[in-house]
Amino acid sequence: MQIFGYCVLAAVVALIVFMVLRTLLTRAPKREASDYAPREIDEARLVEHLAGAVRIPTVTLPDNDADGSIFYEYQAYLEKCYPLITAAAEKTLINKYAVIYEVKGSDESLLPAAVLAHQDVVPAPEEGWEVPPFGGDVKDGYVYGRGSQDMKSQMIAALEALEILLEEGRKPVRTILFCFGHDEELRGTYGAKEISAYLESRGVRLEYVIDEGGTVLDGKLLGIDNKIALIGTCEKGYADFVLEVEKDGGHASAPTKRTAVGMLAEAIADVEFSKRRPHWTKPTVEMFRALAPYMNFGFKLALVNRDILSPILKPVLCAVSPFTNCLMRTTLAPTQAEGASTPNTLPPVAKGTINARINTGETVEEVRDYIQRVVGKHVRISVLEGSIDPSPVSDTGSAAYAALARTIKEVFDGYIVAPYPFIAASDAKHYYNLTNNVYRFTPFEKTVEDANRIHGVNERQDVKMLVQGTRFFIRLYENTCL
Repeated sequence: MQIFGYCVLAAVVALIVFMVLRTLLTRAPKREASDYAPREIDEARLVEHLAGAVRIPTVTLPDNDADGSIFYEYQAYLEKCYPLITAAAEKTLINKYAVIYEVKGSDESLLPAAVLAHQDVVPAPEEGWEVPPFGGDVKDGYVYGRGSQDMKSQMIAALEALEILLEEGRKPVRTILFCFGHDEELRGTYGAKEISAYLESRGVRLEYVIDEGGTVLDGKLLGIDNKIALIGTCEKGYADFVLEVEKDGGHASAPTKRTAVGMLAEAIADVEFSKRRPHWTKPTVEMFRALAPYMNFGFKLALVNRDILSPILKPVLCAVSPFTNCLMRTTLAPTQAEGASTPNTLPPVAKGTINARINTGETVEEVRDYIQRVVGKHVRISVLEGSIDPSPVSDTGSAAYAALARTIKEVFDGYIVAPYPFIAASDAKHYYNLTNNVYRFTPFEKTVEDANRIHGVNERQDVKMLVQGTRFFIRLYENTCL
């Protein structure tokens, strides 16, 4: 028995030594040499272009049959701001309001690059705003207004960058497609999806797609003394599940033993507390593998030895922050509840909505079945229109990914680049039929405060970051299209 104990101790010591050595041997690669130098940008022109774009209220249409003439006004504005792109580009309207501007490259053997952005913005009631939401006010180093961040700033930066290069007489070798949908806020069914189908019908294949998504954040959350630039290589699935309970209605003065609202509340609470099991997905593994060499010793030890420490690591990552929790599992968030129209009535039907963001490797149907098991058969479940499974995972070993990562490191002065699973939704998910090099990156650093203004009141874009984003697109074109 004593010998067995010594053997176990020796095995544990050997395992610890192995883990420590493995950690010490994991080192960050040397920084690549670069000839990049930031260029001067006409800030006043850039700011005015974004402010003017914000002043055109391109609110998402309720459906594609609604009057969308505001999008024609917006496109005319872009064409006025960027005369050289307009002269060089072939314009194609898709499904009435989405648009492609195709700037032909000189080498037709090269696959085109697609730069995505959406024209539409969410509604902006004036209540709570310090300035008119569609006023395009410029103050204190910010452009204010709905869409200033999401995502007219990225659209303007991408166009401004190519216009600058054309002004310098530098024409693209690779064709550039600017693909601008008009209903991303309603999941891109009429815009991006139709653009993608149109390009596929023409036999188009793409070198890469770049859209909004990944961001720049402080690495201290993961034990890294640097900023991290995350490239979204996939996105989670999306589904809205409606829970419905039927019981006898009546007057609230004589309630039944169980009421529809009470049973619904119990079902919603059961879903909220019954977390989906966390698991390692390919994009999450790729993310931590890329970041681990830059972490302090404790974080590095844990992540380098993920395969050994997984039973401990998964619950820790789920608990440490909402961000890491979202990376590890499908999330189920109660968002709506509906009962009687008056406070003294027992409703015959009570409904609640669960918003699900579905992790890679799971499906809408699997999550629906899971919720049904949690709430029981007495609760009816339906899935609202627009649900979609998780996207495929993009290639991180491609030349396109390497060029994008190099561009970020150059423009953002050595920030650490890593792939990650984008936890929200974008138009990019509709383009996997054209390439597996589909990437999401928003080239603007944001404070937590400003990030929380997206879709909220007083949305604003930092002018310095707008300039930096324009430099990013200039360098991306230089690295991939010139």
